[in-house]
Amino acid sequence: MNGPPVNARSRARTLTEALKSLSKRQLSDLLTVRPDLSYPLPGDVTELSSRAATATSIGRAMEVLNVWLRLVAEALAALPDPSSVADVAELLATDARATKTAVGELRRRALLWGENDQLHLVRGVREYFEPYPGGLAPPSPRPLTATQIDAALAECADSVHTLLERLLWSPAGAVRNAERRVDAAGARSPVEQLLARQLLRPLDADTVILPREVALRLRGGRFAAEPVSPVPPELTGPSRDGVLVDRAAAGAAFGLLHDVELAAHALADVPHRLLRTGGLGARDLTALGRLLSTDPAHAGFVLEVAAVTGLVAPGPSLTLLPTPDYDRWADRDAADRWRTLVDAWLRGARHYSRSTEPGAHVLGPEADAPTAPVLRRLVVELLAGAGSGITVEPDDLLAAVNWHYPRAARSDTALASVLGGIWREAGWLGLVSLGAVSSYASAVLAADLPLPRPLAELFPAPVDQIVVQADLTAVAPGPLPYALASELRLLADQESRGGGGVYRFSATSVRRGFEAGWSSTQVHRWLEQHSATPIPQPLAYLIDDMARQYGSIRVGTAVSYLRVEDPAHATALLAHPDARVLGLRTLAAGVLVATAEASDLVAFLRAAGHSPAVEDADGSTLSAPPQQRAASPRRPGVPVPMPAVEAAAAIVAGERSRPALTPVEANLRELELAAGEAVPVRVRYVAADGQPTERDVQPVQLGAGMLRAVDAADTQVAIPLARISSVCPVPGGR
Repeated sequence: MNGPPVNARSRARTLTEALKSLSKRQLSDLLTVRPDLSYPLPGDVTELSSRAATATSIGRAMEVLNVWLRLVAEALAALPDPSSVADVAELLATDARATKTAVGELRRRALLWGENDQLHLVRGVREYFEPYPGGLAPPSPRPLTATQIDAALAECADSVHTLLERLLWSPAGAVRNAERRVDAAGARSPVEQLLARQLLRPLDADTVILPREVALRLRGGRFAAEPVSPVPPELTGPSRDGVLVDRAAAGAAFGLLHDVELAAHALADVPHRLLRTGGLGARDLTALGRLLSTDPAHAGFVLEVAAVTGLVAPGPSLTLLPTPDYDRWADRDAADRWRTLVDAWLRGARHYSRSTEPGAHVLGPEADAPTAPVLRRLVVELLAGAGSGITVEPDDLLAAVNWHYPRAARSDTALASVLGGIWREAGWLGLVSLGAVSSYASAVLAADLPLPRPLAELFPAPVDQIVVQADLTAVAPGPLPYALASELRLLADQESRGGGGVYRFSATSVRRGFEAGWSSTQVHRWLEQHSATPIPQPLAYLIDDMARQYGSIRVGTAVSYLRVEDPAHATALLAHPDARVLGLRTLAAGVLVATAEASDLVAFLRAAGHSPAVEDADGSTLSAPPQQRAASPRRPGVPVPMPAVEAAAAIVAGERSRPALTPVEANLRELELAAGEAVPVRVRYVAADGQPTERDVQPVQLGAGMLRAVDAADTQVAIPLARISSVCPVPGGR
């Protein structure tokens, strides 16, 4: 809130008046740093002020403060209201300039208001640090001097220091009969010695408290147990060639795209059944890792990032399948696909690395973490701030995160372990590479801007030709377009991963093409169209041989039937040990029927070394069913706040168009604001004896037609609202 004229800000009696003095730009800045205030959109500044003072909104604002701003806010909570920048600097024993800057940041976030010599902490912030901000008791009514404290301690036995150490940062302690009278001569126990010399004071019958001045004397004037720097730790280290780092990062990023494609292809071919908790079994994860030629941790991350992007999801019978979104994603260029993955990774409310820890499961609930997006974005911002090519040490990153986001250090998860997982994931995504920060880290933070062309061009360009070799392999010299790669994976098995790839043709893979409805002519034509070299004779023979074998046995449903052209094959099938289980029997020459489903017969015949074709009820050969897809996951509707600039303009417009209040409404509004912000007001009203009365009170509660308040003598008063004629600020008061 830096900027309003001093005379306007000094006249502010409440947070509401302070907010009303803001310019549109400053109001927009407030809504940027506290976005929860703009949804739903407040009707005017008064409503904005009320929302900013709620415990929920204040809790959100406090959780994202760095350690220095939190310390300054806590120091203000420990001081009386109002306080000054000088008071805070003295309590923290720090530089007044750094304190003034921190106060400005807290004022900018509407967590306090007022001039630097008369600061008012919003009541909700004060309550956030209760009961003992800084581990200090409230100011003593009759504080001891430093000389008195030293003299009293010298009279006590050494055993009292153990008790004092225990109360040094948490001043209250439970003691039986705390209010008993003790004199110095008769004191025996450490508690009695301290009580007799007022180094401890009774709080109630069973509680004693260490006076504030005694705690500060024993601490050596320290407000915090550990020193807090007003500036964040710097992420600095040796520099590497930025161009080399970016090229390696692009390779890692493209490798992840390829892994997501392979994983989706594997899930489509053999759907993996999820556990009842929603996670994937360890055996399936290990098998996927073998397919990707990687470890389970990386395979798990591939599935996690695919799931959070909506590319895979649970399908029928809790099987993990690709979604229609995957087909659309896979058909885009590499840079767009990568950007989609990274954006989803940033906003995912999960610590992905936790899903592969012992006892956890990939996609299971163990990795859920609502604060993960805040921590992950902070890490990327810190890396981007360090600069491209700068190597970052894990300990330096840990220290920086601890300073910027202290809540992360208070979570139930070891922060170092979580940061280690984020660092590995950033490497897989290409945000860091070769131990250094890449240019992709800063590019991904600009969500509204496309990836810079130099970075996008580092992704390998797709090719539409393959090189078919005589050893029944095909080499892709670069990444293939999605449709072309899908067709090649149908006809051949992929043997290597990377920007290009090696694919091997076999009887099984060629049969997949026939089962999908391709004819031998179509296979030959496809190879001629996409091969940069003539089709080798061994591959042509393999295709023609499989075409002759395919369909010599046909399976139908009757429950199911078999049409067998070779009588020897029919005799062999009937003699098979599993024929009885399947209910096979001869219906006519070359025709067998079974009690098993057609899918079971197909599996049985393939195991026996045959290549059956599937027929429909008309006897026509069926194509393989379309690839299975899960429904795209429906994400819960997350409210999107209006852009801060537009929200600020709307609030200002609402303030200007707000109708004038009647005198009764104005009085009630003043009382509500004074109660919400804990400031005194002067109330004029008609007393019970009918006489006009004026009284300075601090409102506590409004309800049931009554104002309940406390006057200057701490006496509770109740005034009927109907008898109040006017409410105004206390002259010279807060």
